[in-house]
Amino acid sequence: MIEKKKTRSELKREAILCAARQAFHEYGVQNTSMDKLAALANVSKRTVYNHFASKEALVMELLSVLWKSTITADALEELAQQPLEEQLTTLLYQEILVFSKPEYLDMAKVAIGHFLFQPDALQEQMKNMSKEDTALHAWLVAQQEKSTLTMDNIEQARSQLHNLIKGSAFWPQLIGACQPISEEEGLVLAQETASFFLSHYGK
Repeated sequence: MIEKKKTRSELKREAILCAARQAFHEYGVQNTSMDKLAALANVSKRTVYNHFASKEALVMELLSVLWKSTITADALEELAQQPLEEQLTTLLYQEILVFSKPEYLDMAKVAIGHFLFQPDALQEQMKNMSKEDTALHAWLVAQQEKSTLTMDNIEQARSQLHNLIKGSAFWPQLIGACQPISEEEGLVLAQETASFFLSHYGK
């Protein structure tokens, strides 16, 4: 299959995202200006603003990219060969690892600080980051189709899973109420959450 050639606009957008990812990791979100991003991406400041209306919009895009890339489609197929509880544990663990990364938490603080006094906009942004194109959502849909889980509402079930892991790991880390979650602690949380979830929805 012939791959579609990317437009100049698409290439510049990718360059901006790449520069932002690098700069946020190296300097932190707060210390990265749009001028610095434009220089790193080798584009004009106006081009940056043409693609992203604000630094916060750029942050939300990067958070979304990270959130959606927790596991690939190929890995999801391989995962299907494992017992159901192991499958769900792996998916949850990958998400816990993503939102426990310092760069993710750094960007999340900026985004939430920006939307703090715009609750409707914040809720919409957070909702968009957990939508259909995530591996977890695809997995839940597949389980419903195979009748391995009994769910009346997939979105509600997905939200319950995220509330369980975020309530124990993401939000406490975000506000500094706990030490960074270790990989071992993340795995235990994923295992316990998967077991709890399947005890209710599993057959």
